[in-house]
Amino acid sequence: MVKLLLTTVKLMRKILLLLISFSVTDLLIAQSGSIAVRAGKLMRADGSVINQGTLVVEGGRIVAMGDESVEVPFDVLLNEYPTAVIFPGFFEAHSNSGMDRANENVPMAPFLNVKDSIDPVSFYFEDELRGGTVGIGILPGNNTVVGGRGRVVAPYGMTIEQMTISDNLGMKMAIGPKSGWSRSSQLAELRQAIDKLNLDLRVLGEKLLYDDQVRADRLKADEELEDSVDDGDAYDSAGGYIRFGEDFEGKSLISEEDLDDTQRGLVDILNGDERLWIWAPKATDVMHARAWLGQHELTSQAVFVVSSAAWKSADILAQMGRPVVISGDLWSVETHPITEVVTKTFAPLVFAEAGVEFAISSQEGRMGPDRLAYQAAMCVREGVSREIALASVTTNPAKFWGLEAEVGDFQVGADGTFVVFDRDPLHAQAKVIEVYIRGDKVYDRSEDKRLRRLEEGTNE
Repeated sequence: MVKLLLTTVKLMRKILLLLISFSVTDLLIAQSGSIAVRAGKLMRADGSVINQGTLVVEGGRIVAMGDESVEVPFDVLLNEYPTAVIFPGFFEAHSNSGMDRANENVPMAPFLNVKDSIDPVSFYFEDELRGGTVGIGILPGNNTVVGGRGRVVAPYGMTIEQMTISDNLGMKMAIGPKSGWSRSSQLAELRQAIDKLNLDLRVLGEKLLYDDQVRADRLKADEELEDSVDDGDAYDSAGGYIRFGEDFEGKSLISEEDLDDTQRGLVDILNGDERLWIWAPKATDVMHARAWLGQHELTSQAVFVVSSAAWKSADILAQMGRPVVISGDLWSVETHPITEVVTKTFAPLVFAEAGVEFAISSQEGRMGPDRLAYQAAMCVREGVSREIALASVTTNPAKFWGLEAEVGDFQVGADGTFVVFDRDPLHAQAKVIEVYIRGDKVYDRSEDKRLRRLEEGTNE
């Protein structure tokens, strides 16, 4: 009897342990991409603060935010940081870092995609994550005419798919001359490519129109498309792909499949299907870009990537209603050719006063002055409002990407991405404690071995 009782107890114990194991496993699965944080301060992208702020993320999305009264679901882990600041993190609007190379040698390369060039294990991404950057717009470099398509990535993940926030960032174009070229040769290359495209399309249109066999096959395909289930390729083979410019014979018959990769890239630009990141470093380049965009009715598609020297075109950009990304040094330094008097102009302040929305960029491999937090703080120091300065590294990049509902600020339904700082993110001594992307912790300062070796001066 005693033996039977002991056997029963052991069996019940095993069943209980098994149930507990299943419960813990279910709880861990439920918590994937889910976290709740409560901190001394929760800072929004505009600088407003919620004391004893609470943020709840479930399934990678923000479901609640507010003060300490926000209810935390029983199955979501709560992390508390009594003296820390929770912030949406920094966003790099435009960068050509993190790739194996910034440009191909050919100037006209709309067929390229940075997906094929991004290196997920590049130290650049590790360093950006360590600094609190959680979103980066990766685009081809400026040494091009049409450089190819970009994408928005998080600086974490072992594959491009894991890193990708959006694969629809747009196309890189350069009005400013590539290395060794003059402005006239840069613009001539662009005009020549468009002229050749238009000629090729007209030749193709005539061929499709007057080639009886091709036309019959096309009509048959259209009839089959109406009577059958879409196989995924029908859209590519359907006519009407060319929507820009004047009508010409056979235009309506041209499909995406009729064109090569270069032609498709240029057509997507001229159709207005691509956001255009226009490299126009100086005011002269901005004027040329304005003329070209206006000619092709593409002004509304443009984000200008400029140097600080383009501050002279701030009023023109304001009239166009176009945003800018300031690349490189935020100060424009000019020396008078006769008097040799040096004049310094802080470009972000000029753009802000003109009403131009702007974002700022950092530079790979540089410390301190080229970090987003430092640059935003410098904007405040030089007279830019704190709200605008913060927007230049948070909500403005998200808006330029078309992702303002997803990232850049805390809002219900947005990505559960945030950074835990030990103090105000713009403070000169601010440190990143932890980083969460879509509810998952991807960085912990206490586990950062490279940083620890640097701080302690060891080789462990």
